[in-house]
Amino acid sequence: MGSRVRGAETVYAAAAAWVDRGLRTDGSLFTHGRPIWTIELLGELQRRFLDRPDESGDRFLTKLERQLAGSEPEVHQLMAEVMYVYFIVDRRKDSTDVEAQLNEVLGWSGEALAIPGEMVAGLTPGLGRGGQGFHRFRPFNVGFLIEFASQWKRQEPVYRQGLLDDPWAFKEFVMDLNLQSAMFEDWQEAPAMQRQALLHVVHPDVFEFIMSLNQKHKIASAYESLLTNPDDDVDRSLQVIRTALEGQHGQGFKFYDKSIRVEWDTAYARDKWVQLIVSTQDHMASGELEAIENVYKVEIGQRFEQARAAVLEAKNSWPELVKDSISKSKNLVHRVDKAKLRDWIDEATDESHEALSALWSDGDTPLSERVRAFMRLFPGSVISGVGTRTNIASVLLTGLDAEQFPPFRTTLFKQAYEHTAYEMPSPDADEATTYDHALGFLDRFIAKAAEHDLELRRLDAQSAIFMFFNDGGVEPGGKAQSNEKERPESPSLRELAESLCLPVKFLKDIKRLLADKRQVIFQGPPGTGKTYVAQELARCLAGTSKRVSLVQLHPSYAYEDFVQGYRPTLKKGKPTFELKSGPLLAAAERARSEPDHKHFLVIDEINRGNVAKVFGELYFLLEYRKRKMRLQYSDKRFSLPKNLYIIGTMNTADRSIALVDLALRRRFHFVEFHPDEWPIKDLLRDWLVDNGAAGVMWVADVVDRANELLRDDRHAAIGPSHFLKRDLSKADIKRIWKHSVLPYIEERLIGTPDRMSEFKLGRLRDAVAATASSDESGDQPTDPPEQTNTLDGPADGEAGNAGE
Repeated sequence: MGSRVRGAETVYAAAAAWVDRGLRTDGSLFTHGRPIWTIELLGELQRRFLDRPDESGDRFLTKLERQLAGSEPEVHQLMAEVMYVYFIVDRRKDSTDVEAQLNEVLGWSGEALAIPGEMVAGLTPGLGRGGQGFHRFRPFNVGFLIEFASQWKRQEPVYRQGLLDDPWAFKEFVMDLNLQSAMFEDWQEAPAMQRQALLHVVHPDVFEFIMSLNQKHKIASAYESLLTNPDDDVDRSLQVIRTALEGQHGQGFKFYDKSIRVEWDTAYARDKWVQLIVSTQDHMASGELEAIENVYKVEIGQRFEQARAAVLEAKNSWPELVKDSISKSKNLVHRVDKAKLRDWIDEATDESHEALSALWSDGDTPLSERVRAFMRLFPGSVISGVGTRTNIASVLLTGLDAEQFPPFRTTLFKQAYEHTAYEMPSPDADEATTYDHALGFLDRFIAKAAEHDLELRRLDAQSAIFMFFNDGGVEPGGKAQSNEKERPESPSLRELAESLCLPVKFLKDIKRLLADKRQVIFQGPPGTGKTYVAQELARCLAGTSKRVSLVQLHPSYAYEDFVQGYRPTLKKGKPTFELKSGPLLAAAERARSEPDHKHFLVIDEINRGNVAKVFGELYFLLEYRKRKMRLQYSDKRFSLPKNLYIIGTMNTADRSIALVDLALRRRFHFVEFHPDEWPIKDLLRDWLVDNGAAGVMWVADVVDRANELLRDDRHAAIGPSHFLKRDLSKADIKRIWKHSVLPYIEERLIGTPDRMSEFKLGRLRDAVAATASSDESGDQPTDPPEQTNTLDGPADGEAGNAGE
């Protein structure tokens, strides 16, 4: 099933009217009862517009007027209605320009025709942004609609009705449509986007509104794991994918929603400006941008505006008004700086009045001159540092106009510059230049947003980056969060993905699994990064390492160690026992004390302990988070808080470990970390490229070759973590292979020592080189001769490093 675009009810009503009046019958969109969509009028339009294309450089309407000159009024009206169908799919906030174009075409008819009100309503908001390609091929897209309607009218009424009843038959008709007119002789593919749009316009509950067939295939490819038959029709695949994702994103989600698009559109995911713009659209659509960020800043600006009036009029009340405004500036000024400003006004009243008058003066004095004049009179001994002083000036400037002069914060704008690759201000820039540079960034942001039909003020842009970078965010009403924090210590999910060389989709999938059951286990051979990723992902999702606990299980670990038990202690010098909480209860208590934050317990090597014995009654509580039960050593009833998440790691290569019982498997989602599967398969190559180690890229091929030789035991594969070393050299590789990889392989091949020669580093590299050579020449590879490659020589000391 497809999904209708939210908020576009008037557009769908207009589309339905066209289907009923223009496709089912020969009626009209603009004049009820008048036959307009007839095969005769379409034929005339086809002859004038399609068979005699105007290739001059004139604008579209100028050429169209020449093409329609002398035709009947009904032909002009039909052309206007065809253009109307073309226009309704493209997104717009204001239909004034489109109405003017349609009325211009109607005016050529010589009749007093007007677009009905319900049809005008259908011109906004559109279904989506067609983009430059859609508009560049406007004549072809309009021509396609004429060609489609002409061939449609040639079909028998019963057949046409069948196509309207059967979406898949309709698609076949549209996609197989052979464009016969002169306009399309060399441009059969030009109206490709209009074909896709037409499917949704006529059958919006079946086909997605995605005008790019290429993007449809990208989505299907990205979510191929959800498909039982990846080779199926792409629109049927999208139906399956939508059904699978609705549990995570809710019904009616769009594939162009930010959180989803980054998973399938790699170019979009890389465009930092687009990320910022889409985040802003989401915050504006939800009302959060206005309620959480804008309102309180405007209120602060209004207070400073009153204080400014008192300063300029030299009223006796001005010091108290300014100090009160400073006190109520909430998280925009640090509390220490607020105190220093108030003290400055009390201790240097005349000087502070002169400084504020210079900043807030009336007249046409340029902003930079006002800021510099203020700074000359604002002693550095009161508050020092260009960034902090710029922050003070910017907050005071909200008294001029908070929408035009929003607050500045060094950390916030530095993050924004880095994220978008915007030029940094000069290191020796003064306060005026620093603030002017920030306003220039906001203006660039506004211009970029306008390209995506998003209208912003400077205050909107500033608030948007506040929310995007979570820098000093506030709750509704302007209440500062957690001690006026600057930047969270943890990276964003995308930043984490980049640092780990893992796809962000992989981490987002894990995040969704955690949201579902609240506990997952990473399983796979050693060296695949399970423990490291578990800790880093937990820190990222928790927002700080302080909300992450780590415990490693082992064979002697018991319930009393993990949950709760009596432990020996001394009281008043006498030995006794005391009931103490283990890491599980300690993590639960911390989570319960911060119900609005996620807490994580990472359990490393979860299957090295006797899991059933270690977890005890927690087996029940893992599944039933809302239920309470008495613990083994306590009369108090206990439950696992909903904000405590568990990530376990499990080494599947250790033969000494018993299989995890099915009861535990049912309570955890399992995530595979295997060298032969996405995304671990490409991790080493990506890491080597990102870390400037392309010169030893061959080690990734060597690891793959060794894993092929170990394929009989899937869990014996060599993980990439051995070689995730910065400045990796050939000597490093030899050392790692000799002291880490070979002992591991020897353990796996116990009983077959004769096979160890296959895993000599030099021999493996020779085999890789021979395969590459044969691939280039087209010959079949042969086994390399047995020889002692220099890579199999000493890995330690000077001898092993000679020639490096």
